[in-house]
Amino acid sequence: MLTRVEKVLALKNVELFQDIPGEVLADIASLLEEVTYEKGSYIVNEGELGKELFIIIEGEVEVISGGSRIDKMTPGASFGEMSLIDSQPRSADVVALEDVSLLRIERDDFHEILKQRDEVALGVIKVLNRRIRNLNQRLLEKDKKTGS
Repeated sequence: MLTRVEKVLALKNVELFQDIPGEVLADIASLLEEVTYEKGSYIVNEGELGKELFIIIEGEVEVISGGSRIDKMTPGASFGEMSLIDSQPRSADVVALEDVSLLRIERDDFHEILKQRDEVALGVIKVLNRRIRNLNQRLLEKDKKTGS
């Protein structure tokens, strides 16, 4: 079980929370629940309604959309931001490549943080923007390979 201080340190390593002051991270840390999944477990399923954000503490996960691997995530990465914001179905499966330890925050708690702290909202925007850019780059590379 992680202490509150360990959760704050973990948050500081996540792009989403890097620019947020320590006292705010301490408040966020109090809302985080530690969860574990065994190798091969589906953490989230494409198409289901998402209601939480996950932060990887230990282990690696694979992101699969439409049956194709689109990403591999390691400690410090987060996933689930999109479902927290738009309440739409998950855009991908996330599967544990090995036993993983995660921190989870529920939608309602996350929304309260977004309302109170502009820095967190900006962090979410930055992460989602980076993911869109990465996806665009992969699509361009794929088009170049196929000659489309």
